[in-house]
Amino acid sequence: MRPRNCERLSEAIWEAGLDTVRLGRQVGVSRQYLAMLIAGSRGCTRSTAAAIAKAIGLPVATLFVDMSYEYSDNETEVDVTVITEEDPYLLFEEVCELTRTAPSTMRNMRTAGDGPPFFKHGRWLKCRKSKVIEWMEAQEKAQQADK
Repeated sequence: MRPRNCERLSEAIWEAGLDTVRLGRQVGVSRQYLAMLIAGSRGCTRSTAAAIAKAIGLPVATLFVDMSYEYSDNETEVDVTVITEEDPYLLFEEVCELTRTAPSTMRNMRTAGDGPPFFKHGRWLKCRKSKVIEWMEAQEKAQQADK
């Protein structure tokens, strides 16, 4: 989800008597994350949007717009890649957190070609959350097959 109006979101936070530090603590996200959200350079999940709206005291729909992709009549599920805020791009460090893998171990796996399918975007290594989960499930199945 993305802010419907970045200025309005910023004003609503201020009107609620909050700043990004206090709102971040209430919602469970960092001040930097909120700053990017307010600037419009980052989206958030539905649950994060709901938590922000609840902390501010306004309905989610007045602050955020759902950016999920909907199919048009001439598209089929086969030809369209659906990208939603529920399947975000994760940075290398976020993948390490999600998989509970040390960054050095993840680097070694990536070098050996055994890790999740990262790609380089500028200077950042990124991977879709769904691809990381698929990779983890494949690791689990491989280990069960070895037993």
